[in-house]
Amino acid sequence: MRVLLRVPAAGASILLAGLFPAAGQELVRSEDAVVALFSLQTELAVDLKVLERIEQRLETNRRDRDAERARVSQLSRELDELFDEYRAARGSGRDGQSAGARDIEAQIEQKERELGAAELSSLAISDQGRRLRDEIRTMRERLAILSRQIETLQASLPTDSESVTGVWEITLLPSGDRGVFALFQTGTIVTGQYVLDGPFRGSLEGTLIDRTLFLQRIDARLGRSMDLSASLSPDGQTIRGTWENHDLANGQTRTGSWAGKRRLPEDRAEDSESGEP
Repeated sequence: MRVLLRVPAAGASILLAGLFPAAGQELVRSEDAVVALFSLQTELAVDLKVLERIEQRLETNRRDRDAERARVSQLSRELDELFDEYRAARGSGRDGQSAGARDIEAQIEQKERELGAAELSSLAISDQGRRLRDEIRTMRERLAILSRQIETLQASLPTDSESVTGVWEITLLPSGDRGVFALFQTGTIVTGQYVLDGPFRGSLEGTLIDRTLFLQRIDARLGRSMDLSASLSPDGQTIRGTWENHDLANGQTRTGSWAGKRRLPEDRAEDSESGEP
């Protein structure tokens, strides 16, 4: 299960306003950049899911539109055939209005009602399709803006190979629990925030010395709950190590391994590059 942390809209707006200053100004703190990056990447992931659902609705709309147009075409043919029958039957009566013609007239009136309803339904489905296409275009424009903001923030962060500053998708073994670490490095000091399956959330404190990462997990409910150590890969894209979980209830310690992968802009934005329908 993927765990997502959403920043309240009002808070995110204030934060992002400060993180995208006027031309010529630079970001002051990488900590702020990572918090904003975390928020934007999460927002992008949610929006991609929303876009996927809208596109699925558009596909359904296309099928409904084709089916309704086919129904309108069929009803029109049937109406034309009935009218041809009516003219033939009307011409056979002595007074110009045979019983057969009157029966066909009733069928024509019914068929016209059916055709009118089908035409209205077809128009409604077409209108819905236009609205869905507008939503998709708007969503894709929004995704493009988010992607550019993410790229700007990513470029402002320290080099990946030299720092753990950034957003990491992590897995704890043997449980397989997943989560996200947002880490900020200043010199050798590392701080951060996390969310984990459970759900659990809290803060992280530690150091990165000679590519060896030490972190203390401080849970919002449990307090100090885990110590983690890991090695940063040469390219700075992965971390692997072990953990010790401190059970504050009975003093027991459980151990295991863990791994993290740096979340890159393309991890969230690649699906937004396809063309509009």
